[in-house]
Amino acid sequence: MRLIEVTVRNYRSIESETKFFVEDLTTLVGPNNEGKSNLLRALDLAMSLIDRWSRLPDRLSKQTELTGLDARMLLQMNRNTMRSVSSDSPGFSWSDDYPIAKQEKRGSQPTVIRLKFELDESERADFTTSTGIKNNGVLPVEINLGRTNASFGVVKPGRGAATHRAKARAIAEFISQRLSLVSIPAVRTVLQARRLVNDLARLRMRELARSKEYLALIEEINLLRHNAVAEVGKGLVGSIQRYLPGVKGVEIVPEDFGRSDSVEDILMDDGSITSLSRKGDGVKSLVTLALIQELVGEQSHSHSFILAVDEPEAHLHSSAVHELQILFTKLSASQQVILATHNPIFVNRDHVGSNILVLGNRARPAQSIPQVREALGVQLHDNLSSAEVIVLVEGHTDAKLLPRLIIEFDPSKASDIRNQRVVFKAVTGAGKMRQSIVREKSTVCRIVAVLDDDAAGREEAKRLIGANLLSDECVFQLRGSGRKNTEIEDLLKPEIFLPAISKRFGRSFSRRHFSNRSRKWTDNLVEAAHSLGVAVDPEDLPSVAKTAVAEAISNTEGPIASEAAIEAITSLRDVIWGGR
Repeated sequence: MRLIEVTVRNYRSIESETKFFVEDLTTLVGPNNEGKSNLLRALDLAMSLIDRWSRLPDRLSKQTELTGLDARMLLQMNRNTMRSVSSDSPGFSWSDDYPIAKQEKRGSQPTVIRLKFELDESERADFTTSTGIKNNGVLPVEINLGRTNASFGVVKPGRGAATHRAKARAIAEFISQRLSLVSIPAVRTVLQARRLVNDLARLRMRELARSKEYLALIEEINLLRHNAVAEVGKGLVGSIQRYLPGVKGVEIVPEDFGRSDSVEDILMDDGSITSLSRKGDGVKSLVTLALIQELVGEQSHSHSFILAVDEPEAHLHSSAVHELQILFTKLSASQQVILATHNPIFVNRDHVGSNILVLGNRARPAQSIPQVREALGVQLHDNLSSAEVIVLVEGHTDAKLLPRLIIEFDPSKASDIRNQRVVFKAVTGAGKMRQSIVREKSTVCRIVAVLDDDAAGREEAKRLIGANLLSDECVFQLRGSGRKNTEIEDLLKPEIFLPAISKRFGRSFSRRHFSNRSRKWTDNLVEAAHSLGVAVDPEDLPSVAKTAVAEAISNTEGPIASEAAIEAITSLRDVIWGGR
């Protein structure tokens, strides 16, 4: 089950209806105090209320709307237990959460939170079995919250609406059994860390909860607890009847042991055992980072979770921020992640539309990277102000030759390159690729790394992918057809580079000098120069030769690519422009 859409109206600062679509990795971006946090909090509230609705007592199971004390019980119930709502668990208070400007108006409309879920074939069948209602793969539910009432149900106009309303608790139970929200607010308190650990513990215990032995033990413990508490109720009857003669009995309902929180405190042993509550904000944020890393390892085929994080960058060092961004990307491959941030590091560069611009308490998908930059207030040098994609290459000649080769195969890309929507930048060596990627992430551009297909390039590609600095689809190995090792000059026609290096070194270089396809161009060049008696220092020779070739090509108007380049360059073109 997946969440695919969130709609909010009349919640805190969000007065007009606004909605956003949810993908694998969704990022709410924009300045502070524009509504990002309230959108996340509304989602957290909605998921909590669905869980609470699934656990309503039998006397309320067929109710579509709760009023008075019943509504108050729902809105003050803790997310995972029957206790009153705590400071870290989302509740709803009309005076605090309904837009202040509208509270005194007559005929005020309720707070509305609408969630749309997507079900696969198996879940559709389970939904019909659980509720007796057929489903087409999309399940839209709506929560309405008034001053003294609350309602939950499926958005179903016309025929069948009454059936859906009567099954509200069963529908809520179906959702809560399959999908949870793990919410991390901007202020990292020990209560929030404890709540996150409890979420992790509950995810781990779901498998245990299927054990017959475990269920039998829980039932036995609950019975013992119920009997003990029942005696308290019986003893109270006489005392209460003195003041309330109409009372015939008192029943005290104990908390279900299986639903109780698993974690009371988090103790840190760093030489002396100390509660996390006594640590500073930085330590609490780093512990949160570690807990998120644990979430990455959580796998459950029967139950999914959505991770929602407000201001993930809060209280973290820049290196930890980059590490966290990598974790979110990794986690989004298996579970949905929603972020609210004003830090450009967390922008989703591979899918621009999954960045939701939140301005003036309204949400809309970004249409371009410059839009995201403007919303975040990111200032760039003039030569990057239009850039949407930065292509990082190993050397300066690569930065000059690759655009030329791409345009040769696809002239339609000339405009993007000329207008610097796609920018090629040299990092001067494969080993500097990682630090360049980290630096360029602040530009909010999509980043593509192009590496030679040689030992150094292959090793660096492994490091980039292993460190999750870039997705593997954005790491490109420049590989010539039929070659064991390749650099960009191996993709050029010999008649282009041979005259250039022959003129530069005053020797007659020929095709046979570059005929060994198991070696890259530089290795063939060094051996040929040695046999021809070139006196240039071997360490300087490659850069001198490459510069001569690049200058010659800048004065050449005809085709420069060899047949070995066709597949590599067209594939690189698709990688660069495919994510836009």
